This record gives sequence, C-alpha cells and structure tokens, in this order.
Amino acid sequence: MTTSPTPEPTRATPPAEPTTEERLKWMARNSRRVVVAVVVLLVAAIVVVFSFSLFTSSSANPGNVTASGIMEMDNSADGQAILTVQNLLPGESGTGTVTLENVGDADGDFTLTASNLVDEPADPAFSSVLTLVVTDGATEVYNGLLSDFSTADLGTWGAGESHTYTFTVTFDAASGNEYQDARSTVDFTWDATQSTS
Repeated sequence: MTTSPTPEPTRATPPAEPTTEERLKWMARNSRRVVVAVVVLLVAAIVVVFSFSLFTSSSANPGNVTASGIMEMDNSADGQAILTVQNLLPGESGTGTVTLENVGDADGDFTLTASNLVDEPADPAFSSVLTLVVTDGATEVYNGLLSDFSTADLGTWGAGESHTYTFTVTFDAASGNEYQDARSTVDFTWDATQSTS
C-alpha cells in the first residue's frame, strides 16, 4: 500500500508594502480625515499639558469688620435752662454756667445757636435792651444784644475735651418804665459735627 506524501502546509504570502506613490494617492483621497486626526491629537495634547501644569494659590482674610465711631456730647444742663433770671432791674445782671464735653471718638466742630426768641410784650422787645456775654474761661464767644445773637463758632474739640461756658445777661441801665414786667425766652442749642480737618 502506497501512501501519498503529506502535503506541506501553504504559507500565506504577506501583502506587498504599498509604494510611496500609492501612499501619496491614499493621503490625497483622505486628506480631510488626516487633517482632522492631527488637530484632534494636538488639542488632546494641549489639554493634557495644561490640566497638569497650572499653579494655584489661595489666601483668606475672614471676619472683616467696619464699625462707625460716635459723635456725641455731654451737656451738664441737658434739657434745662442755663439762665433763669427773675425781677431784673435796669443795670443789673444775671449769670448761668454750663459744661460741655466731647465724649465721642473723633474730633468735632462745635457751634452754639440761639433760636425761638420770644419777647413778651413783642413791642418794645425786652431782648433789644439785654446784653448777652458768653465766655469760655477768658475767651469771649459772644458780646452783644440778645436779640442779635444767632450762631457762634466754638472751634474744634478733641475727644474728651470739655469747656465751661458762662452766660451773663445785663439789663441796660438806661431803660425806662416801658420794660417793666417784660420777659424774653430763647433756646440755646449746641451742635457737634465730625471734623474733616
């Protein structure tokens, strides 16, 4: 019995490498796909680089507070009259004192204002024969008729600074009987404004 020889296995022939010309033709046909692929690769590379190369730093300042100071004065006669003079005769005087203090946190510009002057009777006006002198120690703040007084600048006071003012009113000695039983009332107001100087 004769045996046929065992056929040798066939080997697949490897495909031939494309020539340069074939590669150029393929790239020409698929140029758009090639460009898109290159762009995608570049973008991916940039994202990777920047996602890992950003330096960061942070710092916090918590609990910040801004609070206002106060502009306030203390008046030793707050709500009361400084001058209460009764039965004044021509040539006589009456006095009263008051102490003001800047109890605020800042320098303040202080003023004294007279308002709501009322004479009874209105004519002749008793305030037109009353001389008012306001002094701060040896410093004269006002010297003139009560009827003419409006506002006096008291200057700038530092925090904690205080001043004692003396009010003296004098009835004109040359006044006649027409001023008997006359009366004048006036309001004095102290104002303080934070200094800007």
